[in-house]
Amino acid sequence: MKFPRSIPVIALSAFASSLLIASPQHGQEPVAQPAAAQPPATISIRQNDVALCGTPFFDSLYALTVEVFSVGAAQVVEVDFREQVFALVRASAEFGGNAEAFVEHIKDIPGQLVQIIREDGTVLDSCDNFSIALIGPP
Repeated sequence: MKFPRSIPVIALSAFASSLLIASPQHGQEPVAQPAAAQPPATISIRQNDVALCGTPFFDSLYALTVEVFSVGAAQVVEVDFREQVFALVRASAEFGGNAEAFVEHIKDIPGQLVQIIREDGTVLDSCDNFSIALIGPP
């Protein structure tokens, strides 16, 4: 039986390839493991994972919010609340010379907080509830 010439060439090529792959002395770098073999990276979307309740600024923000909403959530004027929050940031020593940058960073949060509290008044029942409403669970 006569073999076509291409069969030995293909067989030899396949054999040589298998030797190159199996031989670590060939000088090729080892093949990296697929990403699935590595444990998944976990990150927190929070700026930090420390408790905010008990810090001077956050306690002041919570107290201000409870006071403002004591007249009833429907009575709170969003623009006025926003300005009170921004005034608190500017007066806080925690931000030093970066108060305006922080005001810019949180510019939408007071308005969102008004809506959250109007939908769920239990947000103001405790500082922990307030913290979760603002930044999510720890």
